[in-house]
Amino acid sequence: MNGISEGMWNGLMGKLLYVPIFNLLVLLYVYIPGQDFGISIIVLTLIIRLILHPSYANSLKAQHDLQRIQPYIDKIRQEHKDDPQKQSQAIMEIYKEHKVSPLGSCLPLLIQLPIIFALYRVFIAGLDTSSLAHLYSWFPNPPTDLHLTFLGLIDLSQTSIWLAIVAGASQFLQGWISQKYNPARPNMNTQQLPFNPQMIMYIFPFVTIAIAITLPAALSLYWTASTLIMATEQLVIYRGFARQEIEVIKTTHHGDS
Repeated sequence: MNGISEGMWNGLMGKLLYVPIFNLLVLLYVYIPGQDFGISIIVLTLIIRLILHPSYANSLKAQHDLQRIQPYIDKIRQEHKDDPQKQSQAIMEIYKEHKVSPLGSCLPLLIQLPIIFALYRVFIAGLDTSSLAHLYSWFPNPPTDLHLTFLGLIDLSQTSIWLAIVAGASQFLQGWISQKYNPARPNMNTQQLPFNPQMIMYIFPFVTIAIAITLPAALSLYWTASTLIMATEQLVIYRGFARQEIEVIKTTHHGDS
């Protein structure tokens, strides 16, 4: 696997993302007790997920809002099934009335793509001693080499079937949480969807394993940590939605009494 070229390090993407991410990763490696590169990757992943949390929360909220108004949209489609123009106008009015953007769940995810791509490049091609030349000049106590091990057992520069399996299991857990809190509606025909959510939940973990066993274990570890953190975020955010809905029901019933 080719490393990150000098042009990539010194280009716009390199200066904005590759170099800062690499420097932060090595900083964690130097100062976290034990100098375990795997622990450094996990902590870096946590920091990045915290930075991206507002964007991710907005994406889940947009999905939740779209699901909430879906029955109204289904009704409009049924009422105006013979008039596509009127159907589109009525649906846009529903979006406007409920202050929901149909692209709201996609745009926050697009913000994350450059960071995810940069992490991929750094983990797959930038983790070697020669990359230390790209540490900032003011970097405190720069190391002379990198020991790419996790818990003293796994070489993160090589493939690891065990971390690949853990990555697949974490992917299944996240999919299960998504299905639990966002189940398909009873009247939804999943055959009309470009994918079957239930099928994806069971197939995607195996796809994750198949990909992970071909890549350095550093990426498998990052994928596992990121997926588990995202699953935790989902639990917290979805339960927040549930509490809000309960409060709305209580307030409504109180007003009726």
